[in-house]
Parts: sequence; structure tokens; C-alpha cells
Amino acid sequence: MDFIKKILIDIVIGVWFVIAFFATVCLLSYNEFGTTVFGKNTILIMQSDELEPEFLEGDLLIVKRNSDSKINVGDKVFYYNTTMNQKAIVFIGLVESKEEFQKTDTTYVIDGEKVSSEYVIGTTTATKVHHKVGTILGVITSKWGFMFFILLPMLFAIVYEVMMIIDSSKANKKELLEEE
Repeated sequence: MDFIKKILIDIVIGVWFVIAFFATVCLLSYNEFGTTVFGKNTILIMQSDELEPEFLEGDLLIVKRNSDSKINVGDKVFYYNTTMNQKAIVFIGLVESKEEFQKTDTTYVIDGEKVSSEYVIGTTTATKVHHKVGTILGVITSKWGFMFFILLPMLFAIVYEVMMIIDSSKANKKELLEEE
């Protein structure tokens, strides 16, 4: 019975470690707009139901960055829009026109607004959707969620290990004193 208990505890610790590592990497991979970016993939968490039925609240979206040559007029794209207080909000819009300035810079007109290619994340067709996973990741990567689910268990584990080392050294010292 103790063997099964130890295996279950090891599995729980292993899963927790993987989640803690992934959450930390997500937080360290934030771009200047506050979203997680891994190479050409951007991870978005749907925070509202404004884009139903295509995307639901709590969905995790993995948007692949398309090259400018693959984004065409008529495509639906995700893009950043900065507001007055410089907080970036992710919008979805229809590309109405496309203007290329050399090979490195493109400007799009998305829903009547000019948007530089550096603010375009990718098309909706190049997006993978994972339902309800975004809610979990959003909670874990929030300030309080990270503290309660990652930092506090880690602190308890460290304190527990230090206490076990102290108890072990006291027991060893007691054995040495009894032998003398």
C-alpha cells in the first residue's frame, strides 16, 4: 500500500512540476503586448464571448504567425490595437486592403483602420483552438494564481525538506552521542 501511495505522490509532484515549468515559461515569454509568444506561435486566452460562435470564452488559441505574403484581402486576422493608456488589446478583423512597402513592411486596412504588419498576429484559419484550457492557463499565469499554485507549494516543499534535514541531523547526532 505504501508503494502505491509513493507512486501516486510522485505522479502528482511530476504533473505539478510540468505545470509549474510551463506556466513559468509562458510568463517569461511575454512580448511587449503582454501575450505569450513561442517563435511564430502566439498563445491567446479568450477573455470574453464577443467572438462566439467561432471562439468561446475560456478558449486557448494558438495563433501561428503568417508571413505577410500569405495574408490576403478578405482574411480574418488577429491584431494588436493599443488604446490611450497604451494597453494592448487583441482584436479580430477583416483585411480590407493590403499595401506593401518594400519586402519588409506591409500595412493593412483592417475594419477601416490602418494596421502595420508588426501588429498583426495571424489569420483565424491558422489558429488551433483548445476549449476551456485557456481558463486554466489564465488562472495559473495570473499573479495570485501563480503565487497560490506554484510559489506556495514550492515554499512548503523547501521548508519540509529543510525540516527533514534538521531532523535527520539531530537523529544522527543523538546516535553518535549514544555510541560514545
